[in-house]
Amino acid sequence: MINDPTQSEISRSFIIPVLDMSPHSPYNIKTLLGDLENIQGEVICIFNSKSVYEELRTHPRITKYCYNNLNAGVSRSWNIGINLAEGKAAFILNADLHIQHQAIEQLESYLFTLDKAVIVGPQGTHIDYRKMGIIRYFEKGTFHEPVQTHDVSGFFFAVHRDRFLKNHLLFDVQFSPCFFEEWDMGLQVMRAELACYTVPVEGFEHHWGASQDANLSINYFGRKMTRSDILTNGRERFKAKWHDAIFSKK
Repeated sequence: MINDPTQSEISRSFIIPVLDMSPHSPYNIKTLLGDLENIQGEVICIFNSKSVYEELRTHPRITKYCYNNLNAGVSRSWNIGINLAEGKAAFILNADLHIQHQAIEQLESYLFTLDKAVIVGPQGTHIDYRKMGIIRYFEKGTFHEPVQTHDVSGFFFAVHRDRFLKNHLLFDVQFSPCFFEEWDMGLQVMRAELACYTVPVEGFEHHWGASQDANLSINYFGRKMTRSDILTNGRERFKAKWHDAIFSKK
């Protein structure tokens, strides 16, 4: 098992927000930690529920963790993880992801070779911001060369931590608990004259689950929120934030 937090230089950080045992997926935080047993890098878990925290806080593959007594949402969890990370590359992983070593190596290679890359991932989109819709979705097996995209899907991506921090990038918590944080970060990246890329990567599996459930409800900081309300509020906040950059242009 690889887990040496005393190594002189940490090349990779794996950041995993954890809310539950991923009932919508055949994979969960336990299977993901198993996947990471023989992949070098520190593992940082952001626990957003007491039950999972108590079950896994002593897991031997976890290098660092943060326990939030309430669900802090996606943006805050990613920010916490990046702030705890020491690796040159910070990998954001959904707890319901199945990962192989080749996927990490491929993503890392693209991250450090593509021009001005700050975020790379295996799935992403081209977006029509004025119509608030997706023009094209790039997913595994549908493209064969790296593509500069407007965003990268949040279930699995890698961050060039030095570029991210030097350009004062930060996931905007006004889009918590979820949705629109990926679009917002893509625009932040473009404003910094950097780039997001969607890249052809093999060696991973992910099943869309709870986030696609029309009846989804989320307990966020102790408040129950529906998927519909989260989307509506996020859309209005996104429009307000980027109005001058996008929506006021002719």
